[in-house]
Amino acid sequence: MNPSSPSSTAIHRLSRRNFIQYGSIWIGSSMIAACTNSNQPSTSNSRLDKVTFGTNWIAQL
Repeated sequence: MNPSSPSSTAIHRLSRRNFIQYGSIWIGSSMIAACTNSNQPSTSNSRLDKVTFGTNWIAQL
């Protein structure tokens, strides 16, 4: 058997160009996924809740 002939158990090695190409696609898609805002509510008519803060503080005279 010739050592340079491909076999069914051979490991496919990436060239430097393919490694950079696939890596940049992976990093780019990861950045896009990380920067999307998935915390928004799904309803379009959502409003902020009105919040009041009350204390039992009394000024000293």
